[in-house]
Amino acid sequence: MASGYCDDHLHLLACAAARGSVDVRDAVTVDELLATILRAVDAVVAARHRSSWLRVWGYDDALLAERRHPTVAELDTVTERVPTVLHHVTGHVTVVNTAAGRALGLASGDVLVERHDLLAAVPRPDRGEIVAGVTEVLHGLADAGISACTDATHTNDLTALELLAEASAGEPAVDVTAMVGADQLDSLEGLVFGDAVPPSGTAADEVRVRIGHAKIMPPHDDDSAIADLVATARAHRFPVAVHVMDIDTLQATLDALEAHPPLPAEMASSAPVRIEPDRIEPDRIEHCALALPEQLDRIARLGITVVTQPSFVTRRAQKYREQLSPTEQAWLWPLASLLRRGIRVTLSSDAPTVPPDPAEWIEAAACRDLAPAERIDPERARELCLADR
Repeated sequence: MASGYCDDHLHLLACAAARGSVDVRDAVTVDELLATILRAVDAVVAARHRSSWLRVWGYDDALLAERRHPTVAELDTVTERVPTVLHHVTGHVTVVNTAAGRALGLASGDVLVERHDLLAAVPRPDRGEIVAGVTEVLHGLADAGISACTDATHTNDLTALELLAEASAGEPAVDVTAMVGADQLDSLEGLVFGDAVPPSGTAADEVRVRIGHAKIMPPHDDDSAIADLVATARAHRFPVAVHVMDIDTLQATLDALEAHPPLPAEMASSAPVRIEPDRIEPDRIEHCALALPEQLDRIARLGITVVTQPSFVTRRAQKYREQLSPTEQAWLWPLASLLRRGIRVTLSSDAPTVPPDPAEWIEAAACRDLAPAERIDPERARELCLADR
């Protein structure tokens, strides 16, 4: 087991893409955001690369003064005919200008939520650039004292895992576990949970990427799909990790996990899983941003691990105060409540949304203002970040 910190939930390819994008995280108004994009467009036009696509990343509608997404019409005023894709800091929402929308076959100016199927058509850097970018991200993790990480991207398939394996060969100080989308498990071609994914020409003892949980991202506003995705993962003998940001999704997730329990240990030897029975991982809930006390009780009974990001409660405190009632605020990003119930908890960043900085997670866990009853001791918080715990 690696020594050092573990960032147990991040997105390596998204981190690399963010590094190569126009960064608008510092914009506090829509006008400031548009001004930053205009400067980038001017550079594209000056370089006579009008056919180039412009990728912009990092805005948060909840933190802009206007409390809204930029519109397609606003993007059009500063992007001319340069196809432009504006990504929310979370990666779950996108706005594209008319030129990009036309190229992607869109007939409207709607904000895109979780439309990775459409965005897959946006031109990408070549494989070598992507691999180099991910390796640079891994270098940054190593510099931050992080020796292990979990890529929790729900679109991961075998191609993505092989790319991560190639990139990780350039930074042997960081061990990578990569989840696979629950709807992408057929792409693994015989590889299973716990298997290594070596880049070509790499010795087995140099492997730094292993296959992790089946990741479930509930379709937007449709939690009914969770149970079917859990059943799919069980058919492949995978534990699951479910993206959970609200009470309703948590309820649907707990119902699905109860209806489709993990593979019993006594069946492991006959199942096509090449790991020892005592190493079968529990299911995971990613984020657990809002939870009722009785739901936390169910998490404990089911033996589920919670992988959470305390930085969200400090970075988005203003949003939560504006949008949640005092009662809901008390249920926000539980931490102490999880630990009191004996639930296994790990801390993480969700990078690139939040920087992969364990010192920040520890401070947020210990010093949060919202729901202060959920604070924990700094040393306990540090233990929840360790790779070898």
